[in-house]
Amino acid sequence: MEKETIRGIRKYQVADRERDILYILWNADRPLMASEIANEGVKLPTVHTTLKRMLAKNLVEAVDFAKSGNVYGRCYQPTITMMEFEMDRFASGFVKSDEKEVTIIDLLEALFKDMNKETLKRELDDLEQLIKEMREDLEKKSGKKNP
Repeated sequence: MEKETIRGIRKYQVADRERDILYILWNADRPLMASEIANEGVKLPTVHTTLKRMLAKNLVEAVDFAKSGNVYGRCYQPTITMMEFEMDRFASGFVKSDEKEVTIIDLLEALFKDMNKETLKRELDDLEQLIKEMREDLEKKSGKKNP
């Protein structure tokens, strides 16, 4: 059986400043205005330019208007979760230096290698349940049972 490999391609292509703004928004736990993002150490013109790019990439969305001083401004929130973003970065980072890709099995072996027995058993039980659910989903989508 041939192993499926983790590809070194990211779903979310994000520049450093875009990543910084995503983290500011995730840490805020509420939509923020551009001026509030700028209060976190990013210059306001940079925030506006970056938010425009992020809107085009569908990384953020404008969800509300709020008053700041005498003007109203749009409030932004991420369209992706921190977990989705980090898992994408994590999965795309597993490429060996000789350019052979790391398999999912390689990754799991490395993660489980030094785990204590009790934790490993729990993780393996959860993994077995996940595999069972994923097989059932595949069967539903294909309309037939897999052996």
